[in-house]
Amino acid sequence: MGQKSRIHQHLEKPLIWRDGPEGLYPFPLFWMEGKKDLEGFSGSLCLTFVKEPCQFHPVEGMLIHPYDEVLVFASANVKDMLDLGADVSIEIGEERETYTFSETQVVCIPRGTPHGPVKVSNVRKPFLHYVISLDPVYAAEQIPADALKAPVLGSQKYKDYCRVFKWVVDPVTGLRIQDKYANPEESLAVQKSNLDARGVSHPRNKGDKGPGNAENIVWLFGSEMLGFELNTLWGHYTDPGIWHRAGESHSHPTEEVLVYIGLDAEDPLNLGACCETALGEEDERYVCTTPTAYVQPKGFSHLPQITRWVDRPFGFLVIDLDSTHDSPWKDRNGSKTLYES
Repeated sequence: MGQKSRIHQHLEKPLIWRDGPEGLYPFPLFWMEGKKDLEGFSGSLCLTFVKEPCQFHPVEGMLIHPYDEVLVFASANVKDMLDLGADVSIEIGEERETYTFSETQVVCIPRGTPHGPVKVSNVRKPFLHYVISLDPVYAAEQIPADALKAPVLGSQKYKDYCRVFKWVVDPVTGLRIQDKYANPEESLAVQKSNLDARGVSHPRNKGDKGPGNAENIVWLFGSEMLGFELNTLWGHYTDPGIWHRAGESHSHPTEEVLVYIGLDAEDPLNLGACCETALGEEDERYVCTTPTAYVQPKGFSHLPQITRWVDRPFGFLVIDLDSTHDSPWKDRNGSKTLYES
């Protein structure tokens, strides 16, 4: 039987591969601003692969944004989610404090904070870089390189702005130290079965997670990102099947975007899999085989998610404009959650 309606098709947004603003990146990327590309979503997103030594964000000098921003450096290595595959540094603040890392990383930049450039060296394997801006329109003041002050040696004013993109695990209990921010359906027993000692979760086929769920996943919340009104997930997915066994759909009190992205830096326009996402009370099913975002307005019912087939591992990320991830589940039986009108 054919699908009865397609009234939510405007919420399906294939990612657009193009050049970013002049002087920001020296290569093309997926560039999606909330106002014009994501149905007025109150944030913006750009994603790209880094394959060789380079300098970006910006190419020269530093930037200042009138909004909060998160720069993510995410591993595409399914066998080791924390191995970034390169050495990366970034300067933060007027003091030009330099932070260097080689593991998957989240760098939080509060509005008005000078930052950049990002410098990449010793690239052993490509990695994914994406930026979440908490504003629907890109804006930046650029500080020319010749206008920068000299670095303040020994300064560590911004040391809490950078963190490894992983959970902090209690070595005694094996649980997340901040487990009060875990999803409500995750019992401590299920969480412990999913979580490894390095702070990466492996939920596929465990507890209420189905065979299509993540091989590797990390999810950070606002309390772990300078109190930003944001929670974000990054995961590797390797197998077909439904993602969640319990409940069929849910909704949130805030806006959200779900993004499917390939992991092959040499073929960025191909997802390498076929993924199905249900939108709305009408249970409309949308299918993508290329990098695609699905916009979820406040109180909008969505899911289940099903991976139909997989040719190669792919990535998935969540951008939710709330410091927590309130997501009451329900069956598709006509009932509504407290966030649905």
